Amino acid sequence: MKGGGCKESFVAWEFCMQEAESKKEDLVEKCYQVTGRLMACMEQHADYYEPILRAEKAMKEEVARGLEQDRGGPSEAITD
Repeated sequence: MKGGGCKESFVAWEFCMQEAESKKEDLVEKCYQVTGRLMACMEQHADYYEPILRAEKAMKEEVARGLEQDRGGPSEAITD
């Protein structure tokens, strides 16, 4: 992460996460903006960060599938 064009964004994100953990603060709430900047930077430098972006996308898809299964999936929709 520190080798690509988003080194500064990553270092800021890492610092935010460490600070939130040490103060027992909500990670998502405290680091929302810095996380957004990091993700935007990674998308701008997708050639370098593509493996990480691909893993992030796969994880989001897996979570979405899990939520869909917990809700009973789309197959439970009422049809006429």
